[in-house]
Amino acid sequence: MNQDQYSALCRDTCLALKISDPESLASEGHLVISETKIYLMFDEIFSGDCILCVCDIGDVQEDLRERVFESLLMLNYLTGGKTTGVYAIDPFSQRASFVVTLLNPDSLSGPDLASLLSRYASRSAHLKKTLLASGDLHLPLDDDLAESSALIENFRMA
Repeated sequence: MNQDQYSALCRDTCLALKISDPESLASEGHLVISETKIYLMFDEIFSGDCILCVCDIGDVQEDLRERVFESLLMLNYLTGGKTTGVYAIDPFSQRASFVVTLLNPDSLSGPDLASLLSRYASRSAHLKKTLLASGDLHLPLDDDLAESSALIENFRMA
């Protein structure tokens, strides 16, 4: 993928999300979906085969810090890798974040990326509402998973 293709993907994504300024994602590097700020990073020279997506979950209350860190580590253990996303504390802002490396961005269409970003925003909002509010992890994270798997039930932390 080159910079022009990335800009076109960003524009098509904004159109699919019905964002009023379809150039905003490419020019500003972020957008907001359901009150979740999502950053996309692309560098044609160093990593033209992937896009880094960082979803802001929010501030971590000092009194819940240890429980939230433990829960973020548990999520990483359960989900397993950078292609499915990792959970962390942003080293600069100290905010909880969900980070996904989107490989092979050439295979993504604007509507595909819009769908992924919407799902990531939903997941981040869920974590903000539950984990950051109480320190308790409530699984599953995604609304489209109607029933928890046995694995999730075994690792329920709430």
